[in-house]
Amino acid sequence: MSLLDTANEEVVVYLEETTTDADGNTITKPSATCIETRARIQPVGTPTEEQDSGYQTASRYRLRFPRSWPHVLGAQSQIEWNGKRWSMIGDLIRHNGSARTRHVHYVIERR
Repeated sequence: MSLLDTANEEVVVYLEETTTDADGNTITKPSATCIETRARIQPVGTPTEEQDSGYQTASRYRLRFPRSWPHVLGAQSQIEWNGKRWSMIGDLIRHNGSARTRHVHYVIERR
């Protein structure tokens, strides 16, 4: 079994959905329904402090699902991990190496 297909954490995924707001505008938001699954989560760098927000830190992690994961997460998707909600940072990052090493991962952040 490839390390790209193993997971070390239980997560709850809220996929992005498109809906219409009260003014008739099309918006995206996290779905109210969830998917419980496993994923590999690894730290990315060190927590950063933002000057304009005081001393709040932003923790970032790399999130990778097994290659059999059938969904693509959108920018408004959210992850629940260890009882906290995490937001997506940017789009998916695609690694197009050989067929054996090809995979995608995401960066999640908690403020």
